[in-house]
Amino acid sequence: MTLRSYLRVLRERWKLLLLFVFVATAAAAAITVLTPKSYQATAQVLVSTSVTSDPSLQVQAQAYVATEVATYAQVIQAPDVVKFVQNDLHLAIEPNSLKDKLSADASTGQSIINVHATDGDAAQAADIANSAARGLVKYVAGVAPQVKLFVTSPADQPGGPISPKPTLNIVLGVILGLLIGAALAVIRDILDNRVKDAEALAKVAETGLMGVIVEDPKTDRHPVASRGGLQSARAENFRQLRANLQFANVDKHPRVIAVTSSIAEEGKTTVAVNLASTLAETGFSVCLIDADLRRPNVAKALGLVDAVGLTSVLIHQMDIADALQDAGKNLKVLAAGPMPPNPSELLASAYVREVVRSLLGMFDYIVLDTAPLLPVADGSEVAALSDGVLLVARHGTTTDVNVRRSVEALRRVDAVLIGTVLNRVPVRRSAREYGYEYYGRTDSSLSRDRDGKGGAHSEAGASTHGRVSSTR
Repeated sequence: MTLRSYLRVLRERWKLLLLFVFVATAAAAAITVLTPKSYQATAQVLVSTSVTSDPSLQVQAQAYVATEVATYAQVIQAPDVVKFVQNDLHLAIEPNSLKDKLSADASTGQSIINVHATDGDAAQAADIANSAARGLVKYVAGVAPQVKLFVTSPADQPGGPISPKPTLNIVLGVILGLLIGAALAVIRDILDNRVKDAEALAKVAETGLMGVIVEDPKTDRHPVASRGGLQSARAENFRQLRANLQFANVDKHPRVIAVTSSIAEEGKTTVAVNLASTLAETGFSVCLIDADLRRPNVAKALGLVDAVGLTSVLIHQMDIADALQDAGKNLKVLAAGPMPPNPSELLASAYVREVVRSLLGMFDYIVLDTAPLLPVADGSEVAALSDGVLLVARHGTTTDVNVRRSVEALRRVDAVLIGTVLNRVPVRRSAREYGYEYYGRTDSSLSRDRDGKGGAHSEAGASTHGRVSSTR
């Protein structure tokens, strides 16, 4: 993972990070409150030698003392010193417990021993330190008469405890929470195979990225983005998708475009409806066909009648022209029609290809909303009729495994995957990472292509490049 990937993970999983920081900080605060206070008092003892008139002996004695100061510091826990403190202060405490309260140290090259005593009571800590210093002086005088110890700095009552340390504990709690939260966030991201990155989607699908569509709370009320506000980010996303499709394959420009997904609820119908609408915006004549005969949603999204449509034509109940419904300027819709008992068999019939071929003579573009690829075979059957397929994946929902399986399903029917669309990307992330930096052209340039005979119809020809119009 790159640094950018780590930062993305932390941004996306900031709630998990915050949770662990809160838990670790709360634990540190609880430990601080529950830990008994401990005070430390320190007395200082000077180590010297007996004065002698012989200079050489005096130098030797001082050198000996300097080397033995650290040894004398260790004597502080000697049984005789501990017993002296017990008797001196009349302490009703076990020798081992009192021994644990005592410690001493001496800096290298110095003749000062620091005698420390810790206790839950500040006054008693000072008393123990001073008594231990006196006990050390008495003990050394008995075993090494040539060495003189003096208590130079008696211990004072400490002003505050040495433990617990609230500030340090809280800081450590925050740091520990950040480390654990960040580690778990990265691990979860590594184990999470849901698609959350447009570039990763294109890499998994082994094809180009055609568009990124932002999440919009207005989608349910305004399925067609341009009708909910011409300047909305989502409307602009679909215009960019349209522009990218104009250059998806210059040699064999796709006129019959199938829009599908791996599973349901990924937004393929919304993408199909808006793609058809934005193509019609520039003056192209467009026919949108609802070929999802199991869960048709195009008519509902556009407020049209679903009682007649594709199935009505396929079973010869109605002519194509009579089944088409007007959904706006330059846009006609062939709804799904009555739900058949055998969708797969119906869509696999040769007559479906004839229907699409006949519509090619009437429209510049045909957009097919297909069934998802993985649950049923319908999506693959319809995708095989198209010049190119757009595979829609939903941000944070579609898995890379499903994307790979969908791509394989399209390959089995020899369908042409022209690109992927990452749908319902959170607005903040879309603005931060993707913006509007696609390689499409402006709406005005597309209109000029249309007016100058350079549109889809003239590029593709009436029938030479379409999958439907070719011999299969």
